[in-house]
Amino acid sequence: MACSAESLAGNLAYITNQGSNSVSVIDIASKQVTHTIAVGKAPVGVAIASKQQRVYISNANSQTISVINSRSQQTIQEIPVKIQAVGIALSRDEKTLFVADWGGAQVIAVDTAHPQNQKAFKAGKTPSGMLVSADNKKLFIANRDSDDVTVVDTRTLQTIAQIKVGIHPFALTLSPDGKTVFVVNVVSNSLTLLDTESYHTSTIKTGQHPYGVAISPDSRWAYVSNNHAESVSVIDIASGKTVKTIEVGEFPEGIAYDKATQQVIVANWGSDTVSIIDANTNTVTNTIDSPKLCRSFGQFILEAR
Repeated sequence: MACSAESLAGNLAYITNQGSNSVSVIDIASKQVTHTIAVGKAPVGVAIASKQQRVYISNANSQTISVINSRSQQTIQEIPVKIQAVGIALSRDEKTLFVADWGGAQVIAVDTAHPQNQKAFKAGKTPSGMLVSADNKKLFIANRDSDDVTVVDTRTLQTIAQIKVGIHPFALTLSPDGKTVFVVNVVSNSLTLLDTESYHTSTIKTGQHPYGVAISPDSRWAYVSNNHAESVSVIDIASGKTVKTIEVGEFPEGIAYDKATQQVIVANWGSDTVSIIDANTNTVTNTIDSPKLCRSFGQFILEAR
């Protein structure tokens, strides 16, 4: 019996190439680009729907969401959203896609089964990175220009809380235990650690102009892409100390931790490359070329099933 493309591959990284209107698919284990997929104009954000075998891509300039079939690695649908789509996140049940309006103060909730059904709700100024809590009850939104995080009830789409963080919060990621949201504050050169229940916050310093963060599966290490320092900081979360600074490509942005291979994947916007970091040695082992202006904003690794 013939095997599907997906069954042959390990975990896959979906790299958005904003300058070439495409997505590169990287087989992380083999460190090879397996597909280059045409999408909408100026793709930025990635949301993985593993149960649906779909990958959602936000396209800032065409105001659409491209839907990729992760078995065939082809774009199968373009969903108009009529906003400057940048940040994107998926509910845990994969029924709702949240799309942030970079040009406004709102987020659009898209019914993935019936994408024409869309509801707008309030966020802060210039909503950016988003994520849904482990229990699927809360949406966390980083608002770049109001320097806060909005917490929204995913059922009612009403605001639960508005929490001040650092200056220009951009990317978010969730700790493996689901208890902490890590917020990247670009201008403050810091991470805010936000408790998902109490909303208590604490702060850790990063490198210059941080853009993304990935957390190791044991919750010990934070890997932060420092956009202006062209590096990744390896931070001991318990102590808040940077234990190593790793040189990568120019203007690194999207970053994710691959549990299967214990590697960190970094999209370098300025050098059109993807850096692969061995998390055991904290060294760059491979640099992969990707088309122009690669970003991968969000959770961009599809785990093999």
